[in-house]
Amino acid sequence: MFLDEAKINIKSGNGGNGIVTFFNLKSGRRKIPSGGNGGKGGDVIIEATRDLSTLYVFKKKIHFKAENGKNGEPNNRNGKNGKDLIIKVPVGTIIKDVKENIIVDLGSPGDEIVIAEGGIGGKGNSSFVSSNRRFPAFAEIGEIMEDFWINLELRLVADVALVGFPNSGKSTIISRISAARPKIADYPFTTLTPNLGVVTVDDENFVVTDVPGLIKDAHKGMGLGDKFLRHITRSMILAVVLDGQRIIDERQDIIETFNILREEIRLYNIDVYKKDYVVLINKIDLVADSDKLNKIKKVLENKSGKSVFLTSAITGQGLDKLIWDLYKKVARYREELQKDKDIELKKQERVKVYSLDKRNLEMEKIKIEKNNNEYIVKNKKLERLVAMTDLENEEALDYLKYRLKKMGIADRLKKMGVSEGSTVIIGSLVFSLIE
Repeated sequence: MFLDEAKINIKSGNGGNGIVTFFNLKSGRRKIPSGGNGGKGGDVIIEATRDLSTLYVFKKKIHFKAENGKNGEPNNRNGKNGKDLIIKVPVGTIIKDVKENIIVDLGSPGDEIVIAEGGIGGKGNSSFVSSNRRFPAFAEIGEIMEDFWINLELRLVADVALVGFPNSGKSTIISRISAARPKIADYPFTTLTPNLGVVTVDDENFVVTDVPGLIKDAHKGMGLGDKFLRHITRSMILAVVLDGQRIIDERQDIIETFNILREEIRLYNIDVYKKDYVVLINKIDLVADSDKLNKIKKVLENKSGKSVFLTSAITGQGLDKLIWDLYKKVARYREELQKDKDIELKKQERVKVYSLDKRNLEMEKIKIEKNNNEYIVKNKKLERLVAMTDLENEEALDYLKYRLKKMGIADRLKKMGVSEGSTVIIGSLVFSLIE
């Protein structure tokens, strides 16, 4: 079954705990801290693949969790890192947050994103040895990661998209020019999901998609039009398919049909509207008046400024000429795309792009929320520091105070308006701001 939308819950692995152990010398008079560090939790990675063509797999499974890091071990042995979880999605999948903001567009095979980074492993007591702290009896707790929801939206990747009203013959066309075998019947809305077909020209090929029939106000969601229209956003070329049978039906104007289709595309997405396109008058085998047919063809050519093809998906008339025209357009588009890629690669060779480590930037932004005489500090790095501290261990708590003082947190809070004696909350830590 075809599914082009899904909502899934993901969670990266928790970091493993550091441990407190000591190595006792044979003399029994001296012990050496030897607690190992916890392993890092596994990442959650989403990767695009051509092996999938639908999001249907996410209909049955919606929760995904990476492996937790292992706890540290005695004799300074670190715990193993948790295994990364790789989630495969079809090429053309867009990932959005719960507010429908686009996070990433996985438009090519092999594209991937680390959507959730695994938790940091806690340090064992051997990591806290110093000249003033020779026998630390505390260790860090591994970072606990929270789950969250993301939305997946599939937009098919095709070179050419056939668009038109229901029952205009799009499915029959794609079945004639490719190996696709969509459901075909003589009533509207036969096609409820997009179909993909590969068209071969000599040793080359291009992909065509048959988008379910559109109706007036499709851009507003009428007849699920907005969901269908999304599948034409990646196409290089559009093929507007008109039902030639309307020519012999005086109640239906084929020119008006063309106007409606173009307007629906414009209202949906102006960039899609600007794409190159051709026009097909299909089912010409049913039209006996060739003069009227040619007259309408000229009107459409003048109106659109594009090529207009007279085709019959049933007899095959005009399809060879259509295929060659589409192939040449796709080939030119690919050449231009390759030139752009070559230019971009040359730029990348001359200019080095650096990405900053987000974990190092987190201390730069501290937000404070006031609740009566309590000040709640919002900062990921500080919150993680508190969360990884065993607050029931007095020695660990003293070390936390030492770190906060060394980081100058008290001075920064005072500069931000927190008065001395106020209650400050960082995560699960509650304390009074004093000298």
